[in-house]
Amino acid sequence: MIPVPQPVLEALATPFGTTAAHLSRFGGGKESSDGIVYAYPYKDTQRLLKIMAISAAGQRIGLLCLEERLEFVRFLGENGAHIVFPQFSPGGNLYETFLHENHLWVGYSMELVPGKTRQEKTWDPEFFRNWGKTIGALHRLAQEYPSWKAMVDSETGEEFLTWQREWQGFYNWIQDDEVKEKWVEIKQELDALPVVRESFGFIHNDPHIWNLLDDGNRITLLDFDVANHHWFINDIAIACQNILIFLSGGMNGPVHHRDKLLGFLNFFMEGYSCENRLPSEWLERLDLFIAYRRILLFTVMNDWIKSNPKLHTSWKQMILSQPEIVGKLSAG
Repeated sequence: MIPVPQPVLEALATPFGTTAAHLSRFGGGKESSDGIVYAYPYKDTQRLLKIMAISAAGQRIGLLCLEERLEFVRFLGENGAHIVFPQFSPGGNLYETFLHENHLWVGYSMELVPGKTRQEKTWDPEFFRNWGKTIGALHRLAQEYPSWKAMVDSETGEEFLTWQREWQGFYNWIQDDEVKEKWVEIKQELDALPVVRESFGFIHNDPHIWNLLDDGNRITLLDFDVANHHWFINDIAIACQNILIFLSGGMNGPVHHRDKLLGFLNFFMEGYSCENRLPSEWLERLDLFIAYRRILLFTVMNDWIKSNPKLHTSWKQMILSQPEIVGKLSAG
């Protein structure tokens, strides 16, 4: 990602009622990150300020997409979902901007909620159930949100925030020709899937472990900056990501503890089903969406993966072979 220049920090801190000197690094800033989150004092509490860059050439569409995502998050929060609620700036704006060199820098504020990221050694069934319940509630509310297939540009009629545009963006990004061929094959399978309200809509699109805060009673979902119109099962596949990498295998290497993945899914879907009923046939398509996620991560983290030749070989082999990971399941 692009480092945040000091003039940008100073310019975007001011409209949120603080100064660059009072911003403390909170999260983000990694190779796969789209921005950096800072904590800052606000009245008698603290808030978070996320700062990220949009290409100046694509700023109109970039801002339209940001506005749609922030409005969606506010809708979720206003209807009881456990999310980090976007806050208006003192000037009454959902976000503030600053043009610097070739980028439009955007800042938006969020409440700072209690909780922490759960470390692997503390993962337990109740945590998995609460995780599923949070995602299930989001999908239930997504079925009530007006936008569910795409965001339409009122000036041109073009559709944005679609899975097809996400797919195309990664197609352009993928460097390896064999991986690109598998990406095309996956799209052919996705093109054949039904797009209906009970299983498709505006989703978080990145609800992995690092985007959750657990306060011991409930899980709060962070960072909707890649929220997109997609199949609900994609959020569930992404939730499996950390299990596949750290516990069961199946993401970047062969499965070695399938029971741990199935155990996670059992508890996760138990919580999920308290809030939303996903038709059972979608769980039987989970392997397809894991394959989609496998290539997406391989692309996003390609520089880091390439630095470890053994990991690169193993990850690519999983992409090309696309083995069965989950198999046949029932929603219960």
